[in-house]
Amino acid sequence: MNTLLGLLNAIGIEESHLVQTPVIKKICHNSKECIESSVFFAFPGMHTQGELYIEDAIARGAICIFSTRPVLKKQEKILYYVTEKPRTLFSQMCAAFYGWPSRSMEIIGVTGTDGKSTTSDYLYQILQAKGCKVGLLGTVSMDDGGGKRPSPYRQSTPEADQLHFFLSRCKENNLSHVILECTSHALSKEYDRLATIEFSQALVTTISSEHLEFHKSLEAYVDAKCNLVRALRAGGTFLTTRQNPYKTQFLDALPPFSYAHLLEKSLPFTTVESDLGTVDIQHKQTTIFTPLALPCLANNAMLALFSASLILDVEAEELLPLLANLDTVAGRMISIDNSHSLRVIIDFAHTADAYEQLFSHMKKTAKGGNLIALFGSAGERDTSKRPHMGRIASHYADRIILTEEDPRGEDDANICKDIRSQMENTNCIIEEIGDRTAAIQRAIELSKPGDTLLFLGKGHETTIEGSGGKRPWNEEETVRTMLKNKKVEAL
Repeated sequence: MNTLLGLLNAIGIEESHLVQTPVIKKICHNSKECIESSVFFAFPGMHTQGELYIEDAIARGAICIFSTRPVLKKQEKILYYVTEKPRTLFSQMCAAFYGWPSRSMEIIGVTGTDGKSTTSDYLYQILQAKGCKVGLLGTVSMDDGGGKRPSPYRQSTPEADQLHFFLSRCKENNLSHVILECTSHALSKEYDRLATIEFSQALVTTISSEHLEFHKSLEAYVDAKCNLVRALRAGGTFLTTRQNPYKTQFLDALPPFSYAHLLEKSLPFTTVESDLGTVDIQHKQTTIFTPLALPCLANNAMLALFSASLILDVEAEELLPLLANLDTVAGRMISIDNSHSLRVIIDFAHTADAYEQLFSHMKKTAKGGNLIALFGSAGERDTSKRPHMGRIASHYADRIILTEEDPRGEDDANICKDIRSQMENTNCIIEEIGDRTAAIQRAIELSKPGDTLLFLGKGHETTIEGSGGKRPWNEEETVRTMLKNKKVEAL
């Protein structure tokens, strides 16, 4: 039973003078979600302030308010608290409300700029194949013990109330391990969604520039990522790869009585591109024929495999055969079969580093034909990456169609201007088509047998966010439909 006094004590607030301590039914940061006997946290925000909705929260039943500034018009029988860290206290109270569920399971955190979702999913698949009762929460999928399904949450790492509800479901379903995809926002002290969670493992993929509109500097972004390692419990393990240029910073953040492994040193391997357009993995005298489409995906799979070997306490070699049966992850290197002799790929790639990995591989493995790429960049988000994305894409592509990704309130022309600012290859033809559906239609119309088409940036996502809000979107369905309607050309 969650009494108000008990929850306050759990976050370090002693209120011995409380005569009556009601049972709390909900903890909210959105006033519209408040019900009778709620606690409301008024978060500061980018577009609005939670303090503007305190009266609405009280009208809906909130009896305790946390804000960053004193409330001038206080109501009787309502408790008010001022704090500089409402999000941290929110995370702590949500953990207490749901009975500290993370303490009953082994929590594995996965972070990085690119590769979080695939690494998390591959680890989940490997552990499941070995009979481990494992949960998953990430950008693409979730499993709280009730079966794997698309994640319903807006964020890769959801707010603390949703996160701890998910973890409580994992606990109720008797899971032993849970894999959490951890974003830099969630790890930052500004959001602190993962406060109270101690991790048994911290996996870090590649790190490059991203989300600087929020973090303001690459150093701050990397430091936020390092918070995952700082949250390792005693005896916890940090795993990363040679591709991580900030290994030293993560090692410096490692708490006492914890361990660190560099993947390539602990489990040396090489990748070989097969004639089937996939990547095979060689370890010692063993070659595993995988369905993986990029060397970087093979790296993610090996990081997941090494993690699983430590979790299961088995030799990594014992798990290697499982890589041959890995399922693709939604929106990641999805190959679209067609009757036009085209190589068509849908991928979520939206950073310069991901572009280098993808474009270089696609160009290297192309068997003639042009490389046509369609992409944009998210509006009102990190602008520093745009020129680099454009430069890399134009270096490899024969034709580029710039279009909307999630422009939000930013002008399409401004986004395209940023992307084009460092394009140096004058042989690459550039077009701008604002509507993504029309842009896809144009790319498919231009394609000839033997061409490679890359549709980038949306992947698994189900909406496009513009100035008027979100509208439904399905990239794979749109591409498949237009390919089906394309006139077949003679080879």
